[in-house]
Amino acid sequence: MILRWRKRRPTPRRAKPPQARAHNRRVVQGSPPWRVHMLLGLVLLGFIGLGWQVVDLQLKQQRLLQSEGQARHVRVLTVPAERGRIFDRNGHILSNSTPVYALTADPRTFCPERARWPKLSQMLDISGEALDKACQRAGAGHFMFIRRQVVPQIAEAALALDLPGLALEREYRRYYPNSPVGAHLLGFTNIDGVGQEGIELYFDRHLKGAPGRQRVLKDLRGRAVELVELVKPMRPGRDLELSIDQRVQALASSYLEEAVRRHEASSGSVIVLGVPSGELLALVSLPRFNPNNRNSITPDNLRNRVLTDPIEPGSIVKPLVVAAALESGAFELASVFDTHPGRIKIGGHTVSDTHDYGELSLAEVLIKSSNVGTAQLALELPFEAMAQVFEKAGLGEAALDLPGEYRGTIPHRERAIERASFAYGYGVSASALQLARAYTVFATDGRLLDLTLEKQPKGHRAAGRRVLRPATVRAMRPVLELAASSEGTASRAPVPRYRIGGKTGTTHKLIEGRYDRERYRSSFVGIAPLEDPRFVILVLVDDPRGKRYYGGDVAAPVFSALAADLMRLNNIPPARGI
Repeated sequence: MILRWRKRRPTPRRAKPPQARAHNRRVVQGSPPWRVHMLLGLVLLGFIGLGWQVVDLQLKQQRLLQSEGQARHVRVLTVPAERGRIFDRNGHILSNSTPVYALTADPRTFCPERARWPKLSQMLDISGEALDKACQRAGAGHFMFIRRQVVPQIAEAALALDLPGLALEREYRRYYPNSPVGAHLLGFTNIDGVGQEGIELYFDRHLKGAPGRQRVLKDLRGRAVELVELVKPMRPGRDLELSIDQRVQALASSYLEEAVRRHEASSGSVIVLGVPSGELLALVSLPRFNPNNRNSITPDNLRNRVLTDPIEPGSIVKPLVVAAALESGAFELASVFDTHPGRIKIGGHTVSDTHDYGELSLAEVLIKSSNVGTAQLALELPFEAMAQVFEKAGLGEAALDLPGEYRGTIPHRERAIERASFAYGYGVSASALQLARAYTVFATDGRLLDLTLEKQPKGHRAAGRRVLRPATVRAMRPVLELAASSEGTASRAPVPRYRIGGKTGTTHKLIEGRYDRERYRSSFVGIAPLEDPRFVILVLVDDPRGKRYYGGDVAAPVFSALAADLMRLNNIPPARGI
């Protein structure tokens, strides 16, 4: 029997109803219905939230967003005012302002870029440590200075480094073309262009102008790229024309510097006043400084000795004492004083002359500069008579009221020796400018001129107050001429072919309350030309250490050289008969 395998046919499945098939698909393909609804709800809430945010930004926070955007891209900048220029009487510029830049930065973007600082540091000659400190000082602020008063070439090169937050702001730097000549008179400004000394301070309101404001658009790096609006126009400062003659200033400085060097002195001063205008034509003080290089400024060379130093004038006040005697009516130029034997004892103190002059007229007392004769006159003349002339002649009051100007003192003297020493210039203090101004009473008809620093019209006659009678001045001028000649103490003062007059002064210096017999102050005050005065010149040389120290040897030659130049520069004809 043979067995055969037969392949079994599969049993056909029975078809399921449609409802069953659909149910199975839902079970296999989907999740529970609540999950789908939750998902759809979340999506819908997301869209609602985004829509609300858009509405909030557009409506409620629009102003805030605009202000924040403007704070990052719109700035109101100060437009610095250009300071007025200063000219001398002939139109030469003495001081002007040159455009420079302040290199600034936004600390939020600049300070994190320390790796890119080295090139900037080298270019500006500023250390990385200094930049770090500047960033620390700025803190969370939006502004900091990197370096101020940078010349345009370097400023543009620094900006080309493309450092984030770096920007330029226009400013001005004061420049003095003739520096250091006249530096003490002109003074200087600070980094913000505000006057600090001298004329820059005295006329600061006139020179400084008023800054403006403008709204600008800045790029992402903080650079101004577009002017949006001029908020307030800038008003530049006004120019100033001084009475100063720069030529005379330079000549005076040169002659004085040579005298200080030759006589090994510590300092010196020269003042030139115009008559009858009262204009200040030159003011020189040594040692000097360079206002264009602030590193050259020290407390010693910054001091304007013409204005600030109190000095005991010595014999240069003797003409005022002789004039007071003539004004009193009790004395004449022919009044005689016996100065033999060249010294006199007053209250235990000895007053002496360099020679025994014997009998001298009052005129000769002044010509020979006799201390003994002056002391005798002072003892016979009421102290009030001398003090009153000193006060009327401007001693004890500011001559120009410039910054730091010393006002001087005229103390009351009762003891005989004090009255005597007062008459030959000890025990009274004044500034050099006051003493120069006092001599305008001899250069006019007896009036003390009001001084000015501003140029005056041709032919201007300064106002002033009466100090001496014209007759007294006419009597005094020939005496002053002889005093400034070989017959007096200033044989080196005369100017060839011109008549001049003046008086020397040589005083011991007061050091720590005591007079040092080895240290001196040498001076000369002169008038030129004497027949029609145009100038009063004071020369003072402090502490000459050479072989010569008398005012006639040290200060008078400076007067002679400078006066000769003034005659030439102003085309003043020589005196007739000389």
